[in-house]
Amino acid sequence: MKHRGEILREAVRQSGLTAKEITEKTKISHTRLYRMYKDPYVSFDELILLGKALRYNFANDFPELSNEGISSVEIEENINYKVKYYELLEEHLKVLREKMETYDGKKSPLKGA
Repeated sequence: MKHRGEILREAVRQSGLTAKEITEKTKISHTRLYRMYKDPYVSFDELILLGKALRYNFANDFPELSNEGISSVEIEENINYKVKYYELLEEHLKVLREKMETYDGKKSPLKGA
């Protein structure tokens, strides 16, 4: 089986884009991007999203990504939903981190008053 993270890393290298440019285009955090490089099982959804930003077709490396029977409009809509999901997830994580900092060292309001 091909190591998806290593193939992703090579595609990023060939693109000439910086990690910052990629994360801005995809709304994937820097941390997540670097973790993907080490992950042999990066999801195909993430590869498709990154492939769009990199202008790289991962279907050449993974034939199971071929788009037979799927229109480009459907693919575009699917990617747009995923981008929105990642934006919301990053926003949610930011709020959780802020809440943890707020309650750090204080009695949690979730515990008995």
